[in-house]
Parts: sequence; C-alpha cells; structure tokens
Amino acid sequence: MSAPHLFRLPKDADLLEALDAICREKGVTHATVSVIGALTRASLGFYLQDEHRYVSHEVDKPVEVLAGLGSVSLKEGLPFVHLHLTLSDATGAAFGGHAMPGCRIFAAEAVFQTAEGPEKHRVFDEATGLFLWG
Repeated sequence: MSAPHLFRLPKDADLLEALDAICREKGVTHATVSVIGALTRASLGFYLQDEHRYVSHEVDKPVEVLAGLGSVSLKEGLPFVHLHLTLSDATGAAFGGHAMPGCRIFAAEAVFQTAEGPEKHRVFDEATGLFLWG
C-alpha cells in the first residue's frame, strides 16, 4: 500500500479495534493514520509521567473528531495503532488526549499512508515506562 488508502469505519464499533482490524486485514504494519468523523462517546488518556501510568477521562456525550493523528508500528509482532484525538462538543469546546478503548464510532473515515524505510518495533523503555520505537 504505497498510496494513501481510505476506509469508512463501521458505526458503533470501537475506534481502536476498527483501526487494528484494518491493519490486520490489509497487512498494514508501518504507516501513519489520520481519522475524522464523530463519536457517540470517547475515552481519552493522559500519561502521568512521574507515575508511569495513564489516567482515563470518559466523555459520555457525542463529539466531533476534529483530528485523529497517529502511527502504526509493530508491538509484540502485531500491528499496533497509536492514536491521539482532538475532539469538540456541541458548545465548540475542544479537548483531546491519547485514544483509549471505549471510543464508539458514530461515523468516521480513516486514511492510512505507508511509511518509507524499515518497520518500527515498539519495545519497553524503562526511562519513560512506555513502549517506544526501538
């Protein structure tokens, strides 16, 4: 997949699960991904750097996906989507964070662009407590 590939994501699916399914089905292991659309609810993470852990912020209302930006690499041999979201609510207020499981799709479109060069593999980084590119 050298040119950008466009996908409509299924309504009511979990956003990360839907993106992971495309990666597995299409053999995407090394790419950038962007997402736009709307969610019926969202779960956003924020990484507490001093504690080396994520906290989740649940958004139990419809939101627009202003921008979803991320990458696809390999983690433990499987495609792994790392995605950050910028969202807005009905008032126009914007907020965002790390996409967590629990983001439910109302309507969404994704674009995958294969990256050049060798595949990236995520390995545990003790200094940050995160799985980063090795």
